[in-house]
Amino acid sequence: MRLPLIIASILCSLTFSDAAYSAQQKKKPTSSRKLGLVIKVEGGGWGNVSRETIETVLYSVADELLSRLPKKLDAPIVVTHTDSNPVVLYERGSKGEYQVHLHASEKNWHLYTYEFAHELCHILSNYEENPGPGGSKYNQWFEETLCETASLFTLKNLAATWKSSPPAPEWSATADKLNRFFDLLVSEGHRRLPPHSPLAAWLRDNEERLRHDPYQRQKNEVVANLLLPLFEANPEHWDTLAYLNLDPDDARSSLQDYLRNWYNNAPAEHRTFIADVLAIFQAPPAITVADAGSATSLAKQPGTQDKGL
Repeated sequence: MRLPLIIASILCSLTFSDAAYSAQQKKKPTSSRKLGLVIKVEGGGWGNVSRETIETVLYSVADELLSRLPKKLDAPIVVTHTDSNPVVLYERGSKGEYQVHLHASEKNWHLYTYEFAHELCHILSNYEENPGPGGSKYNQWFEETLCETASLFTLKNLAATWKSSPPAPEWSATADKLNRFFDLLVSEGHRRLPPHSPLAAWLRDNEERLRHDPYQRQKNEVVANLLLPLFEANPEHWDTLAYLNLDPDDARSSLQDYLRNWYNNAPAEHRTFIADVLAIFQAPPAITVADAGSATSLAKQPGTQDKGL
């Protein structure tokens, strides 16, 4: 299958311009606290840093992803430290709270940002829905990819926010570290498609393995680099996460059906954006004449502890 020319140009030369992010920052991120989000950092293992300070960072992360909540989270997010990989548990706590474990510690704010954005993305993506027999979710790799995209997006945007309006004056210097970490990640060689290899061909070679092992991070990161420019240009569409994983067949469906269900479950204001995502995967939805052409409007973690500066 032939990719649209505009998508091919993205595959050949991805750029993440500071100008685009600066323009985006003209609109101040919405306060996640005012939207009703509650984050509680608990326990030890964080090192020489207060839990209140960590909460400040995690709320800042949430601010970058939540322009508005289609539905408010029905419980707090309780965050504790782990010596293993960061994760959000499927099991809720005794009071119904979401349980997130982060590996970051001390004042490594770039790692808190990277890890928590990923886990928050899972929560916003209805990750608990339709796990499938035996816990199999054959399209979970796409959710993992979106959450890697969320981590990249948040690193860059939080850097811009803290540069202009940090929570405290001393935090403005942290923006440079977030930017350096972002630049390090997006420039990693494994995040690029092989030369002259369109995504459709790459998927034919890799999708089956991803369906059975969604945690192949280097492969997820290839697709995350391709999705990032879409969210860079359209940050208001992070709300589309709320319409993933809602169909009972999503756990075991084909990727095309999974993505089309996402499109069909979303309200009209998000469908052009989702169609652009589908275009990358060559999975056009069943759209009306009025929607035709939207799919070519592109003009517009386990292991995170190993990614240091």
